[in-house]
Amino acid sequence: MSSSYTIRESSKAKHVSLRLSAAGKLEVVVPTGFDSSQIPAIVQKKQPWIERTRQRIQAQQAAVGLQMVEALPEQISLQAIAETWQVEYCATQRPGVKAVGKTDQHLMLYGSVSERATCQQVLHQWVGHKAQLHLIPWLRQVSRAIDLPFQSARIRRQKTLWGSCSAQKTISLNSKLLFLPPDVVRYVFIHELCHTVHLNHSSDFWGLVANYEPRYRELDRLLRDGRFWVPPWMEL
Repeated sequence: MSSSYTIRESSKAKHVSLRLSAAGKLEVVVPTGFDSSQIPAIVQKKQPWIERTRQRIQAQQAAVGLQMVEALPEQISLQAIAETWQVEYCATQRPGVKAVGKTDQHLMLYGSVSERATCQQVLHQWVGHKAQLHLIPWLRQVSRAIDLPFQSARIRRQKTLWGSCSAQKTISLNSKLLFLPPDVVRYVFIHELCHTVHLNHSSDFWGLVANYEPRYRELDRLLRDGRFWVPPWMEL
């Protein structure tokens, strides 16, 4: 039985690729102008991979207490910084929604909490703020430890990139890194810091990465499936 899917044209795509979201939804990315009549056969051929990957997503999410549902969270597990927050929603007359963090790792959302999209946006902002507080100082610490300086850093919520480094040595970090294991996050930092020396993926670049993280191949494989650790409400 074929999977349902959405199609996205990309001017950057050189070939057809399949992508499963953390919620188990299938997206087919095709080059601009690709003959869409070929897509059903491609998806049918990839059914074994789709099912294996869906099972792996479910197993990985079950291991960290996630479910493939799109409901707003009652708990937020930030693996990278070993914090688990309980989330409560309190309906009040105030317009909009406001998030207030308590010292006992309780996050309270007040206001029009029946507005799911608004709550979700506020949660995204809260995660971004946590990333700003924790990821950038952590990046600076790693930078000093391996003696690879960078110019500046910022937090973003990219759809596919975990991090990037510009020619000006500005490093961008995805706020969703907070949901990944600490050793995988540290590998992302090292990867991007090595780009301050080699702005490519040449053998010299990977040699530098290996010098600072001998387990980089294993960690890079884990990172490829990193989106499976991210709860669905962060992806929408």
